[in-house]
Amino acid sequence: MLMGELAKETGLSKDTIRFYEKLGLITAQERQAGSRIYKEFGEETVDRLKWINRGKVLGFTLNEIKPWLDVWQEGTLPQSELIALIEQKLIDIAEKIQQLSEIEADLTATLSRLRQQK
Repeated sequence: MLMGELAKETGLSKDTIRFYEKLGLITAQERQAGSRIYKEFGEETVDRLKWINRGKVLGFTLNEIKPWLDVWQEGTLPQSELIALIEQKLIDIAEKIQQLSEIEADLTATLSRLRQQK
């Protein structure tokens, strides 16, 4: 399928698809038609893009998704590795929550001081 068809099928923009291809998350075959070169994507690309989106929804970055994409899609990721991956992600999320809580407390204190100075 061509890029426009893939974009329509997945709901992703052509720019996003190009970006994922540049990162090596998906691949395309080049096909020449006259003086133009078209990128043609296989049907498996739709599934691959769905797995990428699932990973993103779960909070994984593209860099985190990339090394696991094939084994996630194929279902060959050992359960122990999946558990370790999810546990690490939960630790990362807890750290981010802590950092955001500290930022929120600082901003709240600053706002309070500014309001009292009026």
